[in-house]
Amino acid sequence: GEDRCPKRRAAGFSILEAVMVLLIVAVVIGALTPGVVRTISHARINRAANVVAAQFYLAQSMAGRQRRPVTLTVDASAKTITIADGVSPFTTLVVRQFGTGSEFKITAFSASRTSVYLLPNGMTNAADTVSVSDGTYTQRVCVSRAGQIRILR
Repeated sequence: GEDRCPKRRAAGFSILEAVMVLLIVAVVIGALTPGVVRTISHARINRAANVVAAQFYLAQSMAGRQRRPVTLTVDASAKTITIADGVSPFTTLVVRQFGTGSEFKITAFSASRTSVYLLPNGMTNAADTVSVSDGTYTQRVCVSRAGQIRILR
């Protein structure tokens, strides 16, 4: 007798087919990773800029509620923003961290002025610009003498 049934092949993938699929998946992941890392980094810097702007708004509202000036101080070396009473006894009200130990992981943090007085009417004694950066992407938050707060994109 003649064998009428063809021989059945074993079901599944050969090792060569499995390696090729894994290689294609690895190439796709490798191509997408830099873009994802960049997007996450930019989002972190954008979030930090929003928090810096929120600190200015908080200082404005504290000055209005207390009916006395408050001081917003930017410490570039410690990467912090401190809001304190603007009149003696200079009580510290809020301290916000932006350094590598914080959720923002900011590597560069600077301001055009180290301290700004925010008055109860919302105005400031001087314009200020705070820059936050991770080395590749930078955002700036500006406050005008009239008290307008903007994030420059």
